[in-house]
Order: sequence, then structure tokens, then C-alpha cells
Amino acid sequence: MKIGIIGAGTVGTVLAKTFARGDHQIKLSRHSGAASLATRRAEFAANVAFVEVAEALQQPLVILAVPFEQASAVLAQVADYKQRIVVDVTNQFTADFKKIKTDPLTGSEVIARAANNARVIKAFNTIPPEFMDGHVDGPGKRVLFYAGDDVAAKKEFAALVRPLNFRPVNLGKLRHGGSVMQVGGGLGNTHFVQIEE
Repeated sequence: MKIGIIGAGTVGTVLAKTFARGDHQIKLSRHSGAASLATRRAEFAANVAFVEVAEALQQPLVILAVPFEQASAVLAQVADYKQRIVVDVTNQFTADFKKIKTDPLTGSEVIARAANNARVIKAFNTIPPEFMDGHVDGPGKRVLFYAGDDVAAKKEFAALVRPLNFRPVNLGKLRHGGSVMQVGGGLGNTHFVQIEE
């Protein structure tokens, strides 16, 4: 699959390396342009390409790993996502870690409104970056909570992450699942492991 990643900070970098372990073509981008990533070429596998944000936004699956305050403007660059999947990895914090209120919507519902005609999946935002690669010290799989309003998109997402040592756990729709995954929802900064019994 071709996967576009918007944001090449800590989270975007980890997820680019994580999905590059699969048989995927990763299109990594950042606001300052593809050329600004050139000095980091040695960090990434050959199936990670550096592209402009506009190109990354056109991929079949888009991972949004930018600050929440910037997310809506970034997504608005595309008028119609044509039912493509957008994975929302954001958390509602300002740059100085103050909570951003989105009531009455959940943060992921705000993202879904900004991504016109996209099938939005909320995922990865509850896991600390050091565990986003799916690794586990010992047996078991890394639990990955996710939520979304489109059943088919969620099945596709779950199938995508299972081979990367994740145990995807469906928390329902963006309204309910998103509310427990977002800041203050109770699952933030957790890193569970499922052990086969």
C-alpha cells in the first residue's frame, strides 16, 4: 500500500519506520518541504520517499502526525478525499501542552469534519512514541486502540497493523471510542501488551 505521512517529527518518524517494515511505499512529508528531509536519508529504509505535503495527502492511506492546531488547515488542502482513509494520530494539546477544548465534538470528529469525504480512523495517539513501533520486550503483541465510523475502513486498518506486531482493539465510533482515546479520556499514554493464554 502507498501510505502518506504528514509530519516528520518524533511521531511521524517512528510511524514511517514502522510501516516501512511492511511491503508498503511510504511517502513522508513535512511543512518545510521534502528537501528539508534530505540530510536524514540514512535514517530510513529504501521504501521511504521524501515528498511534498500535497503529494502525501493524495495517497490511499494518509497518516496525520501534525500538531492538532495545524491539522484542520493541513487537511483542507484537499477538497475531496474520495473515501480514502485518514489516520488521525493527533492529541488536543497546544505547543505548551495546554488542552484544547473541542466540545461538543471529540477531537477526532473535528478532524473528520476537516477531511471532507474521508474515512477517519483514530489510532496511535494513546501510545508513547517509543512503543509506536509495535515492539514488545518478551512475548505478546502491542495493544493498539482504534476507533472510526466506517466498518470497512476499520477492518482494512486492523489488517494493515497486525503484521507489525500490533493487537488492534476496536473501541467503536469516533464519538465514543475517540472520547476515551483523546486527552483526558483515560487511555492516554498507555502501552498494554496482549499475552496469549
